[in-house]
Amino acid sequence: MKIGEFAKVCGISVSALRYYDEQGLLSPVYIDKFTGYRYYSEEQIDICRRIGLLKTAGFSLSEIKSMLKTADVNIIRRLFDKKRAVMENALHELSETEKIVLGADFIKQNDNLKTLRENVDLPFENDENIIGRWDIVSSDKSGQSCFGGEKREIFFLPDGEWYWCYSWTKGKFLFDDGINACVSDYVTEQRGDGLYMTIALKSYDYAESGMTETVTLKKLDGKRYTKNEIARKDNIDLPFEEDRRVLGKWTVFDFIRRKKEFSAETPHMEKSKLYFKEIEFFGNGGCVSLYGDETICADGMQTWTKGYVLRKWNSTACAYEIHTVNGKDFLIIEWKSGDYRWGGFDTDYYVFVRC
Repeated sequence: MKIGEFAKVCGISVSALRYYDEQGLLSPVYIDKFTGYRYYSEEQIDICRRIGLLKTAGFSLSEIKSMLKTADVNIIRRLFDKKRAVMENALHELSETEKIVLGADFIKQNDNLKTLRENVDLPFENDENIIGRWDIVSSDKSGQSCFGGEKREIFFLPDGEWYWCYSWTKGKFLFDDGINACVSDYVTEQRGDGLYMTIALKSYDYAESGMTETVTLKKLDGKRYTKNEIARKDNIDLPFEEDRRVLGKWTVFDFIRRKKEFSAETPHMEKSKLYFKEIEFFGNGGCVSLYGDETICADGMQTWTKGYVLRKWNSTACAYEIHTVNGKDFLIIEWKSGDYRWGGFDTDYYVFVRC
C-alpha cells in the first residue's frame, strides 16, 4: 500500500513515516525509482503501531530502534527496566519540585494566585531546528520569571523528552512543575547572527492576568543532548567511612532553604506536607529512606559514608551534619532536587530528628 494509505491505517502522519525511515526505524518495502512513491506491506502495520506504543511509554527513538532490531528478550527487558527506573526518578523529581515550590517564599507571598492546569500531554511533532541548547537573551518582565533557572538556559531534547519542568512539541513549549501546567506558543526566526526563538510564556501570574511574558532565546548549539547528560552530577564514588553518630533512625522535622534558617523550636513547614519522611543508617553503609509512600533501600540506589548520603539513582552526594540542641540530635541533609540538578540553584535542606 502507498504511504498515504499506510499512514491512515496506522493513524500517523506521512511526515512521521518519512522521519521513521530517516532514523532507520521503519523503511518502506519498496520505492518506485521512477515516481518516488513509497510502498509498505500489511505486515509493517504491527511494527508501526508498536513504535507508537513505545513512544507513548516514553521510549526514545534510539531505544525503540534497539528493540526492533533484536530478538533477545533479555535486552528488551533491560531497556524496560532502565525506562522504569527513569520514570520512577521522574516521579521523585516531580514530588521534590512540588514540595519545594509549595514551600518557596514567592508562593507564601502570593497565596491568592490562581493555578493554571492545561493539558500538556500533546502528541509529539518534530521540529529538528530547535533541538539543542538555547540562551535566554531577554524578557519583557526584566527577568522576573525563574524560567531557565540560574543558568538562564533551556534545552530542547530530541523527541520532546521531558527534563526538569520542560518539554516541547512543534510550535509549543510545555511546562509542568506539578502545580502549574501550561502550553506556550513559540516561533523561530533566522537572523544574521543565528537562530532566535520567541516564546509567549504563560508565567506564574498568567492565570490571574491573562498576560504572557515574551521571552527571546538564541540557539547556542544543535547537539542532541539527553536528560542525564545535562544534569549536574556529584562524585558518588566515595569509599565507606564509619560514623557511629549517624547510626539509627531519623524522622523528618522540617524543610529549609538555607541552613541558617534551622530552628530546633519552630519548624517552617507542617510535617504532613513533607515528602522525605524518614531515613535510617546501618553500620555497613546501607541506609533506608522513605519518600512519600515509597521506600528506597537497595544499595544500588542509595548508600552512605561519613558526611554524605549517596543517592546513586540521580548521581547526587548529599552532605549531612548533626547538631545537638537541648539534648536532641538533629540531622540536616542537603536536598538536591531538579532545581539543583538542572536549574543551577543551590541545594535546599531537610531536617530530621533522632527517633
